[in-house]
Amino acid sequence: MQIRMMAAGALATLAASTAHAQDQGAAGHWRVDGKVSSFAFGLNCTFAQAGERLTGECVDASTSDPTIKGGRRHPLTAGSVMADKVGFTYGSSFLLTKFDVVFNGVRAGDRMSGGIDVQGRKGTFTAVRN
Repeated sequence: MQIRMMAAGALATLAASTAHAQDQGAAGHWRVDGKVSSFAFGLNCTFAQAGERLTGECVDASTSDPTIKGGRRHPLTAGSVMADKVGFTYGSSFLLTKFDVVFNGVRAGDRMSGGIDVQGRKGTFTAVRN
């Protein structure tokens, strides 16, 4: 009986450590699609996670709109991960106006979704780990 309990405990520990090893948190490469007001955009983001701290950058994806150039880099100015909640911010600009783009969402495995705030304008985003 005691051997069975020890074996069951060892299997539970192995399963928990395997699940933890498979779950990379928010680290990795993500395709982020967002929309604020009528403006839709795509980003290719690379995140690194150390504990609750999230660092990295997002790069504007190419679009069919000739006024929007892909390839602009946006290093994160803030980022955090707390359990399934993810938040990150980067600076951007349009014409002569500089602003922060703030993302707050929830991660479930290789997917994220949530809200965006840009100068008081609200939007939504979805993300998929590449």
